[in-house]
Amino acid sequence: MTSTQSGGQSGGVGSPISNEAHNVMTALQAKLEGLEAYRKYQQSGGRIWQQLSDMDNQAVQILTEELERLVREGQLRLRAPGQTG
Repeated sequence: MTSTQSGGQSGGVGSPISNEAHNVMTALQAKLEGLEAYRKYQQSGGRIWQQLSDMDNQAVQILTEELERLVREGQLRLRAPGQTG
């Protein structure tokens, strides 16, 4: 790994979260926001919202499992505090 894989370093300050973990968390957040929108839309009726909700619930499950795997395997953080390069 190179120091440029740190996920957006600028001015010497980088993210303590790995790029892969950041991507999973960002996608998870988007799916959870989508589920909330579907809940609102379902109130006006329409079967499509339930179908989309079911699909996004499946995606949330997959993303959550992936995030748990990253944590288990020690891949959540970019590097240990105090490490360089």
